[in-house]
Amino acid sequence: MLFVLVATALCAVAAMPALLGWLPSEMSGVVVPFAQLTPLLTALAFWAVIRPGRLRSMFALGWSWRGVLAGVAAVALVSALQLLLGLVMGWQVRGGDLVVQAAIAVLPVLAVQAVFAIGEEFGWRGWLASRTAHWPFAVAAAVTALAWVIWHLPALPLVLAGGGWSAGAAYLAAIASWAPFLLALRRWTGSVWPAVVAHGALNSIRVFFLQSVADSGGVDWAVEALGWVLWIGAAVLLNARNSATNGRVRHSA
Repeated sequence: MLFVLVATALCAVAAMPALLGWLPSEMSGVVVPFAQLTPLLTALAFWAVIRPGRLRSMFALGWSWRGVLAGVAAVALVSALQLLLGLVMGWQVRGGDLVVQAAIAVLPVLAVQAVFAIGEEFGWRGWLASRTAHWPFAVAAAVTALAWVIWHLPALPLVLAGGGWSAGAAYLAAIASWAPFLLALRRWTGSVWPAVVAHGALNSIRVFFLQSVADSGGVDWAVEALGWVLWIGAAVLLNARNSATNGRVRHSA
């Protein structure tokens, strides 16, 4: 898809200062908010040229409280179950003061990360989800997951530098597993905002459970695999509920 290629190219351009070492390693994160805007900017350009519908509908800008609450609850539940498995497998619990400090920061970090996620989600779960709305869910979810992984590839060298190939593989696999759920959330609610907030929760609540509460000592593939299974399962269940609801609406009509 041209949209994916353009968004990825712009992401690579935004990440270039960090990739080429023009920024100190500790400042490489400053390019992230700019890179996250590239799917939105690409989508807006495509919308302006193609004009397939109103901007509000193509980007699914209506609000959904049930979707927001469901998305945050899912992130908390899946992350808690992963943490529980990690503790059973021997993860070391961090000091109480560190955990308390991290817990206090969860909600502010969630808000900031959700704002940063707008650029990505308006592109993937807004524009791209609307363009693939007529596709079967499994096909759209697979395409969206692949597109999201490809778009993240420019950031892969930074992940590899910090954690090696294991961290890079876990990073991309996690992204691929989240994509179907976020798409199912978008289809279920007809709104992009639950995906935006859930994305922010992945970068705050999930990080709290899996990095702040305990130390895994590195990539724990059993815990990662549990996450993949739970996210795909949640996407399947949510899509089934959405299909059943739509079926009842059509039948009653």
